[in-house]
Amino acid sequence: MGFSAAAVNLGVMMLLVEVLGFTSFSLKNIANIVSIEISIAFNFTLSRFWTWGDAPRRQGKSLIGQFLLFNSAALTGVVVRIGLFGLFEFYGLNYILNVCLGIGTAAIIDFILYDRIVFRRKKVSLVKEG
Repeated sequence: MGFSAAAVNLGVMMLLVEVLGFTSFSLKNIANIVSIEISIAFNFTLSRFWTWGDAPRRQGKSLIGQFLLFNSAALTGVVVRIGLFGLFEFYGLNYILNVCLGIGTAAIIDFILYDRIVFRRKKVSLVKEG
């Protein structure tokens, strides 16, 4: 799932840079932010039904709240990615490698936050009570 979200992220980034001409420093950073948010929405959908399919379901306003919490948790990874992207772009690192490094770093941070905060599963006790 992380790889498919990364593919969406890279695909949108390449579309914006290569096809739509987001080639300046500022436009590449905007393209990076847009591609991140699109991949977050994609990742939330897959995460909710696949990785954390056993987590409690939320509907209606609760679903929106869960999506906002997911985005908030992802914000940590986004801040790291934006910071790294700007730094690596400043030093002339190829934008595709730059995005890949950011994705890898943020994926570790995001997974921990999603598991602990967003999709809190009920704890399963291995000790039989009673």
